Amino acid sequence: MNMRKITKTLAVVLSLSMTLTMGTPVFAEGTADSSTTVTTVVEAPVVTPTPAQENKPPKTGFYKKAGKTYYYKNGKLVKNKYGYKIKNKYYHINKKGVVTTASTAEKLAAIRLKKCGGNLKKAFTWSSTKIKYFGGVKKPGKSKNAVEYYAAYGFKYGKGDCYVMAATFAMMAKVKGLNVKFVMGSVPQRNGKDGEHAWCEIKSGKTTYVYDPNFAYTYRNNPNVNSGYKFKYGAKGTYKYNEKRTKISF
Repeated sequence: MNMRKITKTLAVVLSLSMTLTMGTPVFAEGTADSSTTVTTVVEAPVVTPTPAQENKPPKTGFYKKAGKTYYYKNGKLVKNKYGYKIKNKYYHINKKGVVTTASTAEKLAAIRLKKCGGNLKKAFTWSSTKIKYFGGVKKPGKSKNAVEYYAAYGFKYGKGDCYVMAATFAMMAKVKGLNVKFVMGSVPQRNGKDGEHAWCEIKSGKTTYVYDPNFAYTYRNNPNVNSGYKFKYGAKGTYKYNEKRTKISF
């Protein structure tokens, strides 16, 4: 080959190599081309969350607050109810409106009072005639509520003594919303001794009235004595109730 041609060929190759090297930029690692699009990130402003408002009580229905249950009816808080029926269930509602499930005696008293048409005199008649006398009722233990114990026994078994008769009536009077007390004391007997006895007191205004279902039961066939329904202490034709008494509010 002619030396002049070889030299000319090498010159062309070197020229092309230099052209490619100069036209292809080389970037350092981690840098960007000037043609690369840069996106600016705008941080969103910090927003303080608004505390959720506490649910308002319903017009009618249950309402829970601080772990306790309340009941509203027509926009008003229901308070101080005994054997209160809500949708076929019975509840006890204290003076502050806290709702708990009614006891067995309380529930049975509410059912029986309804069958008596809500009438106090009919409730008294039921306790003094439908409870057949039975003297074998055991006394409740110290940890039990005496009124509820005796009342539950009477409603369940339809028999009992003066304690049972008085307790069933007292529970129904309480469900009706009356200021009733279950009273345990004694009365003079024909043999000259004092015998244990139980009856009820209901206060109306400043006057306290006696209701004694067992007295009514005992003298039910004697027209010459008091009926045992709503009389004052010392009334004719009634027991001479001894002053020493234990009154139970519930």
